[in-house]
Amino acid sequence: MTTHKVNCRDCFRCVRSCPVKAIGIAKGHARVIEERCILCGRCVIECPQEAKQADCQLEKLTTAIQNGKQVILSLAPSYIAAFPEYTQENLFQSLTAAGIYSVAETAEAAVIISEVYGTYILPGSKGDLTHDPVISSCCPVIVNTIERYYPQLIPNLAPVISPMLAHAKLLKKQYGQEAFVVFAGPCIAKIREGSSLDSQLDAVITFEQLRLWLTQQPVQELCPVVKQAVPSAVAPAFAGRCFPVAGGLVMPFHTQDNSDDVIVADGVEKCLEVLEGLINREISPKFIEAMACPGGCIGGPAIGIRHLAPTKRNKVLAYARSSQDVKLSKEVPADLFLFRAYQAKPINAVIPTEDEIKEILKQTGKFARKDEKNCGACGYDTCRTKAIAVFQGLAELDMCVPYMRSKAESFANIIVENSLNAIIAVNEKMIIKEFNPAVTRMFGAKQPIYKGISLTELFDCTDFIAAAKFGHKIVGKRVEYPGYGIVTEQMIIPVPAHGLVIAIITDVTAHEQRNRELQQMKLNTVEKATEIINKQMHVAQEIAGLLGETTAETKSALLELIMLIKGKGEP
Repeated sequence: MTTHKVNCRDCFRCVRSCPVKAIGIAKGHARVIEERCILCGRCVIECPQEAKQADCQLEKLTTAIQNGKQVILSLAPSYIAAFPEYTQENLFQSLTAAGIYSVAETAEAAVIISEVYGTYILPGSKGDLTHDPVISSCCPVIVNTIERYYPQLIPNLAPVISPMLAHAKLLKKQYGQEAFVVFAGPCIAKIREGSSLDSQLDAVITFEQLRLWLTQQPVQELCPVVKQAVPSAVAPAFAGRCFPVAGGLVMPFHTQDNSDDVIVADGVEKCLEVLEGLINREISPKFIEAMACPGGCIGGPAIGIRHLAPTKRNKVLAYARSSQDVKLSKEVPADLFLFRAYQAKPINAVIPTEDEIKEILKQTGKFARKDEKNCGACGYDTCRTKAIAVFQGLAELDMCVPYMRSKAESFANIIVENSLNAIIAVNEKMIIKEFNPAVTRMFGAKQPIYKGISLTELFDCTDFIAAAKFGHKIVGKRVEYPGYGIVTEQMIIPVPAHGLVIAIITDVTAHEQRNRELQQMKLNTVEKATEIINKQMHVAQEIAGLLGETTAETKSALLELIMLIKGKGEP
């Protein structure tokens, strides 16, 4: 499983949908915790951004065909419901035309596995197990769940490989070890199961991926689509074809004698309830058929079609009943080993103490039980469960939606309450709905202000009425209120969706006063400068006059001196 972070942010839907909470959140982004994941694929289905994706091995299939290998496709029995646009013949033709050497139904091996399970189900039989009840192991999600979360029930798991693994062994024996065997089914968990050490599969793909691959192939001339599927020439028996529906495994062995000894559980939640019932000794059946997907494999996360479960179930069972009397034509090799062992993989998660849980709860405003809303918006069923996840590093404090909303509202309220600007909200009839303390400071000197009074009682609200009527925003308008001795600058915003008009009124009286003082200072400065200039001009004129008189006297004296000098020098 992979998560594309670019598409994943603050959703938590995958956390809500994950039955074992194997999703971790870091900086608002989700990630799959591999050691916790049971690969049910629920997060893939639920993710609205399609950020969760399963591993895709189509490239292996394409490369094998290009290299000329014999590609054998094992088709899970739920295919009959997964590809309603094809008949069986059309589908097989399309696959072989695209390069598949041979197509076989996994149901061929399911018949063999069914016979093994019959030894655990039929009255009077015991099989090779000494532990009651026996839990079916065909579903890899259930196997993953027990290995990780209920390791004490491992002895109860049927030590039988799945039909997928059994079929791969059959095909390898039939076509040789060089054959390239591919399984296609509706299950994401099969991808990991197919890569296990005892698997003889070369690739595992989902039905969704198979459909995508088919659409990328050249268009082939096919037979017309008919309403009812045509059984193949070599058809597996009914017991194999009914495997993908809930109860299909036990269906061939169901009798009135064993009906009380068999439990059929489909869907992870139902299966978890049954497993809990076993642990707590509340139930004691002989056999449990457990399938993680609702309705069985037909509800698989990668089936590629979202038809109603009853429709898919009816289609599969109708096809299975069409081969009710058909016997398995393949011979079962004597050396075909169908058994397996399991390994406990318990989750070693550290559980916080009660004090540590309380401390985390306090950080999100939960100081008492009554503060724990348990709304599930964060993806966890209870606030305490989420606090444990925070302690384990799987969740973040700000995933708590009520807390973050309360925090945001509190932050907004602090800003509004302490704002120096008057903030007031009125409805279309100019009735005051909300206001902050600054409104009282500006306009409350003459009469009390409270919610429910008309704004018209305070001042002329023509601009408010116009904003409400025409929906026009008013920004930066200067309005003077002589009766209150203030000058304001206003922004009026209509909010028609809520039938409100909101105004932010800034008191600019002091600013206006400073402007007046500055203007007066400028006028005074100009007047003083003019006076000084005039004085300077007067002084300059006086100086000029004095200089003129002095110059004339000097000229007269010099002329007289010249005349005297000239007179004395004559013979």
